[in-house]
Amino acid sequence: MYKNINKCRLCRSSNLSIFFNLGKHQPSNSLKKNLNQKIPSIPLKLLFCKSCKTVQLADTADPKLLFEQYVWVTGTSDGARKYSKIFYSRLRKKLVKKKNFVCEIASNDGTFLKIFKKNGDIVLGIDPAKNISIEANKNRIKTLPDFFDEKLSNKIKKKYGYADLIFARNVIPHVENILSILKGIENLVNKDGTVAIEFHYAKTILDELHYDSIYHEHLFYFSIQTLTKLFKKYNLFPYDVDLSPISGGSLVIYFSKAEKKVSKKLKKLIDYEKKIKINYLKTWQKFYKDSNKHSKNLLKLVKNIKRNYNIFGYGASARSSTLLNYSKINNKYLDFIIDKNPLKKDKFTAGTNIKIISISQSRNKIKNYKFCILLAWNFRNEIIKELKNLKFTGKVIIPLPSKTKVYDI
Repeated sequence: MYKNINKCRLCRSSNLSIFFNLGKHQPSNSLKKNLNQKIPSIPLKLLFCKSCKTVQLADTADPKLLFEQYVWVTGTSDGARKYSKIFYSRLRKKLVKKKNFVCEIASNDGTFLKIFKKNGDIVLGIDPAKNISIEANKNRIKTLPDFFDEKLSNKIKKKYGYADLIFARNVIPHVENILSILKGIENLVNKDGTVAIEFHYAKTILDELHYDSIYHEHLFYFSIQTLTKLFKKYNLFPYDVDLSPISGGSLVIYFSKAEKKVSKKLKKLIDYEKKIKINYLKTWQKFYKDSNKHSKNLLKLVKNIKRNYNIFGYGASARSSTLLNYSKINNKYLDFIIDKNPLKKDKFTAGTNIKIISISQSRNKIKNYKFCILLAWNFRNEIIKELKNLKFTGKVIIPLPSKTKVYDI
């Protein structure tokens, strides 16, 4: 089910230091069909490579266990759909040709490819989640149900030619065979093409205590410096950057095969990283201490509320699994969690055994509740709007970023 590493996945150094042990967790998306179902628990620890400065997990879970049957569907998020239009407009400015061959690595249901196809580009998605790939193909977004690597890039190139644009949104930090993916990208992208890599930014994780982003799918926690250093080894050179709202704070870095002038935005961020010592072990050790304190305070707050009121949650996201398990908030404290993804309906959360219900199931239930905890807090505006539509008039607990806050809705 998993294997422990004794060498850095990127530079092969054995000079590693574990600084954050979250205990054993069931994979965050391994939702139970019933409470008797047994799911293995896997160690969840963060380590720091003192050679290349990359933060990563100490154990690798079997990717088939994590990804072949996936429950996150991009199109279920209003925020993701709106952002796909912004993402498209930014990338369109980077493209040389009017009609392009566009590939997305880990394309999910094809939400981010739809707008490219609509505007005349040839699109191809690659995603190992067979259940979601089937749906994407039904919706006429050509999707290969596979893991992207150098071997697959050769097959794609042979059939379609070079790609004018390759993008990967919050996937590069997920994969153990990252070096093969980079070889595949280098092999497939056109000489004047663009590569766009979106990733949950280490600075945001540190500043805002995103310890809930630590789960088995996320093997790496990149800064700009650690990510670009890696890409340069494969002749992919960074030249620009944009902010992204995804995961509560991500970056999109643009790469090309030919070295281009580096934008002022990108230079400024790199200089700031150096100033705040983002790639230092002591910085990450402080993150552990602050996260541990935050989780204990969150549990204390929930316990105090539970003495007088029942509580429900909203958003059975992967990151909520870490938040709940690490804070020891289980079905003793939360009666149910609302989630609008139909794949999660009537299942139970990994490790904490909380029932997940649909919006329609919740309509009558939540009238009797005074407190809701926003577990998918990175979609808080979207969720608060939904709660108002459901006529919920109580208080919302927003656990992150940085500090737990309680608001009247």
